[in-house]
Amino acid sequence: MTTNNNNNNNVHSEHATGWRGRGDLQTMVDELKRQLDSKVDFVADTRGVNIQADNNQLLVRPASPQTGEFIDAAGVPLATRAAKQFGERCTPRVPVKFTEQLATDHPDIAAALLNDLSHATPARRLFRCLDGQVRAVLSDRYRVMDNYDLALTALNAVREHEGEVVECALSDTKMRLKFTTRAVFDAIESNRKGDSGSWYAGGMGDGAHLRRVGARTGGELPGGPGTVHPLVTISNSETGNGGLNVRVGILRAICFNLSTVEDVQCKVHLGGQMDAGIFTAETISADSKVIMMKCRDAITAAFQPDVFARLVARCNEANSDVIAAPTAAVDNLVGNAGLSETARDEILSHFLRDYDSTRYGLAQAVSRHAQSFDDADAGTDMEDVAGALIASPALVSLTVAGRVAHVTRPQRPRVVRVTMRRRCDESDTPLQKERNDDDDHTHDVCSIV
Repeated sequence: MTTNNNNNNNVHSEHATGWRGRGDLQTMVDELKRQLDSKVDFVADTRGVNIQADNNQLLVRPASPQTGEFIDAAGVPLATRAAKQFGERCTPRVPVKFTEQLATDHPDIAAALLNDLSHATPARRLFRCLDGQVRAVLSDRYRVMDNYDLALTALNAVREHEGEVVECALSDTKMRLKFTTRAVFDAIESNRKGDSGSWYAGGMGDGAHLRRVGARTGGELPGGPGTVHPLVTISNSETGNGGLNVRVGILRAICFNLSTVEDVQCKVHLGGQMDAGIFTAETISADSKVIMMKCRDAITAAFQPDVFARLVARCNEANSDVIAAPTAAVDNLVGNAGLSETARDEILSHFLRDYDSTRYGLAQAVSRHAQSFDDADAGTDMEDVAGALIASPALVSLTVAGRVAHVTRPQRPRVVRVTMRRRCDESDTPLQKERNDDDDHTHDVCSIV
């Protein structure tokens, strides 16, 4: 994607990987700066590359003088994720599960298949390289939005609204930044008051997680133990695993629980067709400038009191739904959301011990369990489950005011979409299938309901 600042922009197979996980702002910024010097992006005809197997690993090697300007003649590793994308874009399409299994069991056959198809029906592709390997193979219309530029844009916008960083997370597929502000707050009443001490005290939170993300402590809880603040989550993928998203939710101050509820903006990476060749950081920044401005506007909208008030209203509604059978409710949640038995036990334990027997309380138990994950994607997915539970009772079967509520699956916020959706993997959970967007097509979220 961005080229390095050295004169030699070729991708070499020798590489080192940096930080991945959940942490504080400084850790994230240091890693994004490091990546700037390791990224190389280029667009090439698929006839200009050869996929070869070497030591049970797929390599990308140049098959034309032009491609040889971008990657080393010895070849660079093709990440499994990138191999699946390469196969998906062949004609006919190679199913991702098949590509993954074939590359594992018979890499030589996988290489021959991908070469034959991509050479028989050639097309231009964007090859994204980081730390000496091809990490993504995307459409030549894929609009690059750099994590580093996006992070700076988001930080500047958040600080204008007296906001602060809650958590920074980075995986091989996504970057996430989570923000809140003390200036906007409300309270959700709770029978279990817990620790009534300082703001972000972590009275019911995971201490290791709070230290990992550098949770800010100190200050009073302005609304008492039930104090909640707005949560804004910015996410972006540089590898075609979703677009640029701005989402809003709730942060419960006393235990640092996060729940993402609604979309404010969703922008998937679609742009004009790229010319063949390599792309510099300056070109990428200029192309994404308009989208960055829209991101700033979305962050501003997310911190507005009326948006927060709507979320609080949903929380209060969830807080009024009494769950008479906690174990059955958790079992239904686990089945509907595709959670593991380990997650079931942890959520039930938190629910019975720490939170009220309401739909809101169960959402808090799910959010509390999200803190236990080292993996950034898994933790955020669990926060999405908590948000879906606040938005609708559909994930559980519960008794409300003495009557059984028969529910259906929750609907996503009303969004105007003009795109195809990404093909879901067989392993995707129902919630993941709802959220997966085609990485080559763009849409704007027009409203929240």
